[in-house]
Amino acid sequence: MPIRELSSGATISYVDEGSGRPVVLLHGVAMSVAFFERNVSDLAHDHRVIALDFRGHGSSPYVEGGHTVAQYARDVRALIEDLGLADVVLVGWSMGSLVAWDYLRQFGHDSRMAGVVIVSQGPSDLIQADWPHGIADDAELHDYLSAMQDDARGFLADFLPTMFHTAPDEATLARLLNDICRAGANTGTLILADQTVQDYRPDIPGFDVRHLLVWGSDEQVGKLAAADWLESSLPYADLHVFDSSGHCPMWEEPDRFNALVRTWVATLA
Repeated sequence: MPIRELSSGATISYVDEGSGRPVVLLHGVAMSVAFFERNVSDLAHDHRVIALDFRGHGSSPYVEGGHTVAQYARDVRALIEDLGLADVVLVGWSMGSLVAWDYLRQFGHDSRMAGVVIVSQGPSDLIQADWPHGIADDAELHDYLSAMQDDARGFLADFLPTMFHTAPDEATLARLLNDICRAGANTGTLILADQTVQDYRPDIPGFDVRHLLVWGSDEQVGKLAAADWLESSLPYADLHVFDSSGHCPMWEEPDRFNALVRTWVATLA
């Protein structure tokens, strides 16, 4: 994977395959491009597919600071500018969706943005009195952060199987675990804290770029009710629920996912 120094100050590792309308794949918290390995080459038959490891994640070099959703969005903006991309479709999975929304929050009038695909992510992961569809309340978030600091590998090893409707074999789980543990305890803790307290509900109704929403019916990380809220709150949204997937429909049902994204992108102006 090539390494690029961005104008935003980050040095990132990324995949760049194919040609055509750019599709930029954004991974989840403490994860990596490995979770898109069943999508990149297939989508690259019709599109220029770019999948990046966020700063300090996966194959991207360790960096001391900048581990916020807002900064990751600025890194994505810098990559798009540095590569000269236009008519871009952002595909955010889990936290990557928050990065896509923060991009819209900061650069909402960017004419280069053609559409957004949201995979398994609600507008806020923090459970609040008026938002029961998150993944953790304040006390649970504190427990998660403490667990990351005490034993990041153990925390991620316990979390990883819960993301799937049908868990991958042990060898694949071990490979994925080794990859995501490269983020380390400090990077993982910082971005987990920042992404969990984000709340995009006030912004969602104003995002007039078209959205494709993809969820797994066996979602154990987020809540399917968050997808229903998004479908009713976004100005232009299409929701598709995959029956044989959990938190990772792009991994568990890649053929269906790739075909859906390809067909949907073709409808964009």
